[in-house]
Amino acid sequence: MKRALSAILTACVMFAVHPVPARSQEVSNRNLIFTNGTAEVTGQNDSAKIFIAVVTEDRKLERASAENAVKTKAVLTAVKGLTIKNLKLRTSNYRVTPQKDYKSRPPKIKGYEVENAVLVTMEGFEPGMLSKYVSRVIEVSLESGANTIQQIQFYLKNKSMLEKQALQQATHEAIERAKILAEAAGVKLKCIASLRSQPAYMPPQPRMLGAAEMKSDALAAAPPMEMGESRIRVQVSIAYEIAP
Repeated sequence: MKRALSAILTACVMFAVHPVPARSQEVSNRNLIFTNGTAEVTGQNDSAKIFIAVVTEDRKLERASAENAVKTKAVLTAVKGLTIKNLKLRTSNYRVTPQKDYKSRPPKIKGYEVENAVLVTMEGFEPGMLSKYVSRVIEVSLESGANTIQQIQFYLKNKSMLEKQALQQATHEAIERAKILAEAAGVKLKCIASLRSQPAYMPPQPRMLGAAEMKSDALAAAPPMEMGESRIRVQVSIAYEIAP
């Protein structure tokens, strides 16, 4: 019993020696009104990423690799030939996968699959032109030897203006709410004690198109593309000190 009492007294002394910071005490002793504002702003997407792949198969790795190299070169040449401004190309993945016959015991390699994936990036276009260019890139890629469109992702290149608009709207909303609360409570606002923001960018869901979907109309025309929008959502929290 004495030991337990001693432990409690020691804890109390330690708590007294280490008080909460002065700033926390100062804020907690104020009369404050807390509120927040939320805003969401949308903007038309102006950029796109297209993941194109050439997939080849053969019993011999050398033949599968050689065929893949020829087709990939043809795809790159065709896409570059479109002479689209600000278009960028880079290899995003290269994969060699042995194809096994699992009916054999032990399983034997019956061939190889070679995949060469290329990322096409286009940024800063008007929606109409971007849609047109994306369709053309897909069309010429499939005509030149690509057989898989792994993914198409539309996005907004510069989100800073959207974030600025959202922050302004959310802050104004928070301030107006604080004024309404103060008026309803019969008190006056003195000054802002704290102001915080919590931005959260919400990217659009990428549109996924696979080889089977693209093959049927590949030589006729690429499907029309809907650019969609990007969204910026922010929340602003505000604390107003009440005048005495």
